[in-house]
Amino acid sequence: MWKSIGKHFKLPNKLSKKEVPDGTKASRRFRVLILGPANAGKTTLLERLTDSPAGASIVTRNGKRIKEVPRGYDQRGIHTIGDEITFKSNPDLVFHDSGGFEAGGVEEVEAVWQFIRKRSLASPSQQLHAIWLCIPTDNDRPFGFLQSGFFSEPTGSVPVIGIFTKLDGRKTKIMTEVLGPAPDPSDFLNCVPEVEQKVAEFVNGLETQFRNQQYPPAGFLRVGKMHEVTEQSIASCTQLLRVTMDSLPDETQRSLLYLTVWKRNRRIHTIYVLQR
Repeated sequence: MWKSIGKHFKLPNKLSKKEVPDGTKASRRFRVLILGPANAGKTTLLERLTDSPAGASIVTRNGKRIKEVPRGYDQRGIHTIGDEITFKSNPDLVFHDSGGFEAGGVEEVEAVWQFIRKRSLASPSQQLHAIWLCIPTDNDRPFGFLQSGFFSEPTGSVPVIGIFTKLDGRKTKIMTEVLGPAPDPSDFLNCVPEVEQKVAEFVNGLETQFRNQQYPPAGFLRVGKMHEVTEQSIASCTQLLRVTMDSLPDETQRSLLYLTVWKRNRRIHTIYVLQR
């Protein structure tokens, strides 16, 4: 089954065999810049996507592993945007994270732009393919990147995907507001439709803010309850990959993303194929 499925998505020969200018062979690695404030669910998202246990991330700098990084590696000062974050279960997916970007400071935003410009034009083995912007919905704070001017210029061939995370946290918060401090147990079920409606209105409002930017994200999705391996969390990962794939500019990059997932996470791949 897996062999027959794989025939439909093969990398072009020019990518798998041709030498690139720096003398190395083109790497079959898909590279993502993941942005968002601390505690936005970035770590959990990557663990589900790579089918990895908590705290399994590996951080390398200039090809050298720098340290064991505990859960919550996205805290400021732990790493720089140029560091590669990978997981043993799927080394073909490479992530970069910019700590401090949520502050919206000039230096932080400029560092992100320098990275995007440099990596969008890099050799195949170092090229940036996508940007995932994690937007936590469990708090009411204004997001710095909306005021930072980040969406005032295009990212070229590197699509930005907006990911509304922690929907379960938003639901809990709204449910508390609806039911009050001492609800009757029977009230929980009755308030579900109202809570779902308020959550949808809140996230729809956020999405509208992003869509109204000069250069908005190429796609959006909403995720929640990512802390456990469930059918819902795996389906959310599959949806993220589909939105990303649909936003990529050419078939070579789409094939590359497909193969990196197909080789390493067959649970995601199975759902992906069935949905297609």
